[in-house]
Amino acid sequence: FLYAPRGPAVVVGVLCYVAALLTMKLTLKSVFVTHSFKFAKFVSATHFLSGAIAMLVILIYRWRARGTAIPVPTWKEFGMMLVPVSLAITVSIGASNTALVFCSVAFTEIIGSTNCLVTIAVVLLLGMPFNLLLIIPAVLVAGGCIISTSGEINFSIVGVILCCTANIFRSGKVALQQKLMTGTTKDKFDPCALLFWTSVPCFLMMLGFSLATEGLEPCRHIGRLQGHQLVTLVQSLGICCVNATILNLAQLFVNKDLGAVGSQLVAQAKSVLTVLGGMVVFGEQVTVIELVGFMVVLLGVYMFSRIEQQGKKDQAHLKAEMHK
Repeated sequence: FLYAPRGPAVVVGVLCYVAALLTMKLTLKSVFVTHSFKFAKFVSATHFLSGAIAMLVILIYRWRARGTAIPVPTWKEFGMMLVPVSLAITVSIGASNTALVFCSVAFTEIIGSTNCLVTIAVVLLLGMPFNLLLIIPAVLVAGGCIISTSGEINFSIVGVILCCTANIFRSGKVALQQKLMTGTTKDKFDPCALLFWTSVPCFLMMLGFSLATEGLEPCRHIGRLQGHQLVTLVQSLGICCVNATILNLAQLFVNKDLGAVGSQLVAQAKSVLTVLGGMVVFGEQVTVIELVGFMVVLLGVYMFSRIEQQGKKDQAHLKAEMHK
């Protein structure tokens, strides 16, 4: 209901994004725990490869069926925009995963809750348009997420550095993605084209990290499996790759419609749905403090949506007045 005034396309994009976020951990757990395939970088590389293949198929289909040319970036666009986005994606994933080795999940969630505020800073540093009134609901969402975080809070200096690194690069990623899809290159890079041109370098970078740290052990592990074990692992990897591709594509559509900060707020609001789902399905107990935090998160997201929508109406009205 928060995004209904923006139209059905935005609502569907947000729902797909949140659903993919909620199911991503389940599909990863199936690979890492159920099948004991604990090679995170190799699995991440397969996610990027599947995304590149899926988007290439879509781009070729559009070219053959509609005559829409496959967009090809210039060397400047590739080196100055697409590669930095890919690097930011790779570093943010690597830093956030490694941070779990040095600090608790609860602490990483607390640091991650400030991601929308870091994104605001990055957007302003890049000189992109931003309504400063939106800082207020962003602070509410960040505060609500911190309040509702539960669990033992263990941390270290290395963990703090890794969490902050992940925040900065994740914010840089979404800000640059917004700039590519809404700036001077918006006619060239829609979500499908952008996902393809960033998935290729992401795959090469993550594959390099995998070879450097995991070696050929993922391939040896697969080679040792036979029959049913091999089939079920491949199925789990396939489902995980499909989930990751939907997640990455939906995130780009949400980013294009709601902006870098708006997409981060949607991602953080998923915590409310996660806990509510646990209450309904598993009968989990929720404390009063957690409920207060969730209400603050929803209030912040609602305020952000309404303030941004009103700002766009005011801009449209101002442009109409100028053309009279």
